[in-house]
This record gives sequence, C-alpha cells and structure tokens, in this order.
Amino acid sequence: MKKRFVPIYSILAIAIVLLAALAPSCGSEPTPGTIKVQAQLCNGPWQGPLNYTLTPTGGSPISGTGVPATHSNLTPGTWTCAYVSGGPAGAFLNSIKPSTSQSLLAGAIVTFTLDFERNQDAAIKWLWWSQNGVSFPQPPTEIIAEPCHIIDAHFKQWVKGCDGYNVTMNETSWLMILANPANPGPATIVVVDDWCAVNKTPDGQVIVPPVKVSQTASVDNVTREKGYNTTVFPGGPPVMLDVHTQWQLVKGTNYTKAINWFGISKIVIEPEAHPCVLFELILPAAPGIYKFTLQASADVALVDDTDVNPADNHDMSPPVTLTVHVI
Repeated sequence: MKKRFVPIYSILAIAIVLLAALAPSCGSEPTPGTIKVQAQLCNGPWQGPLNYTLTPTGGSPISGTGVPATHSNLTPGTWTCAYVSGGPAGAFLNSIKPSTSQSLLAGAIVTFTLDFERNQDAAIKWLWWSQNGVSFPQPPTEIIAEPCHIIDAHFKQWVKGCDGYNVTMNETSWLMILANPANPGPATIVVVDDWCAVNKTPDGQVIVPPVKVSQTASVDNVTREKGYNTTVFPGGPPVMLDVHTQWQLVKGTNYTKAINWFGISKIVIEPEAHPCVLFELILPAAPGIYKFTLQASADVALVDDTDVNPADNHDMSPPVTLTVHVI
C-alpha cells in the first residue's frame, strides 16, 4: 500500500487559519486616550509645580507634579482628577473644570483645568463723621447740632483677591451712645430702619454695582422692629445701636460705606420726619444743652470663604461729643 503524504505547506496554511480564528482581532483593543492637566489663576494661565492625581475607575492613580502636563496612552473610561498640593503662592483652589470626573473616549483628549483664586482679604477702615451728609475737614472732638440734623458715619472697605470676582460679605456696624449726666432729661431712641440708611459707593466706575441683600437693625444686640423705642438716661448705661447688612461686592474695588445713624427730633416726631435713617433721637421739650458721647465701629466677614488676614476686619472711630441745643 502506498503511503499518502500531506505537503508541509498545507499543514502550515491550516495552522495559520486556526491561529487567526483563535486570536483576538486588532479592533478589540480600544485606542488609548490622552488627558491634559492645566491650571489658571484669576482666569489667566498658570504654570509651575503642582501635585495632583489622575485615577481611572477601578484602576491605580497616576501622579503629576507640575502643569501644564500631558498623559498619553491611557485606557478609555471615567477618570477623576484630584488636587494634592502646590499651585500658585498665596492662592487657593476654587474648582476643577469642567468637572472633577470626565469620560475619556477611545482616541480622544480631555482636559482638566485647576482653577485657582487669590487668597481673599476683607478689610474695613474708619473714615469720618458727617452731619447731614457733609463731612468734617478734620476729625472733630465735638459735633454741634440741633433738631432736624442727621448724624452720619463713613467707613472705607474692600476685598483683595482676583480683581473683578464677586464676593458676598456680612457686615455689622455699631454706634455706642452715652448721655451726659448733666443732660436736662432722658432722650428716646426709636427704630426707623429705612433701607436707604446704609449705602455703599464704589471708587471710580464699576461695571457691577454693589448689591445690598439684607438689612436688620438692632438695639443692645437684640433685633428690633420699626417703631421699637428705648430710653437713654442722663449718666445711665450706654445704648448700643447696630445694623446688620449683607452685600454682594466685587473684589479689587474700594467702597465708601455711609451710615445715616439717626435724625434728631424734639418731643414727638411726625412720620418720616427724617427719611433714610436707622434711628430717631428724640429729645425732651425742656430747653437746654444735651450732650452725648458717640463711638462708631464696624466688622466685615466673608460668607463661606476664608479670610487670610482677619486682623483688619474691624475698625473703630475715636469717640466724639455730640452737643444739641434745644430752644
């Protein structure tokens, strides 16, 4: 019997076909993607040392030590960027844009942007007293007034940080009033709390004006409604008037804050005798000279933000004597 031989090239051809059938196709491996990491400070590009991690879902993190940076040959899927440390000096991380987690598609490029904001510093500084809106050229030791006058106080304030960024501020202003023991009689303070009694004017022209969000008047640290009254006795304890306001401001802008603390009246006031005041100081009918010691102070506080220098969040005026002649 003759033996049949299969040519060697036939065996090789069959083996190649079988291997091709068993091996995965080229298209089964997803095309790698690329992730770019960058940073910005006050909306401008920033580069330098910055520690971060890129973590895929179910995988090990990749560490980065500076920006801008490009990471290639990455497996498609969901990747999360996390800030570790570093970045611009004197700044804090505001957010990671467009999101801390993004989906990396096959062959695609995604970018994480770490957005930094300059450290914020809210501050306030005493300026001057004024009478009926007219400031005194020199810090007075005595203000001479009469019924119908309005006593005002002015402060300078600002928030340092990324110029043009919005910021929300809580503000509290106080006025201590102490009656001289020699006064002819007690005086009455009535809560008026007109919305227009507290104003803020930016220095120069600004695109976004300041916005007052809320205003509440208090007496001796207790919130009081309009019409509430209290008595200031000669030689008695001082009365503390205050007003709480919240504002939306713009960083990098200086503001002048004006507070119309009270109008001065005699005996009984008519409604709206002094518009745009927080309180009304009502003196007795008895003729004579009434003297009061006044001292103004104010606090500012950032809302949901860290202040890098809280030492300049408070300021106080020198005391001044208010002398009112009642005829």
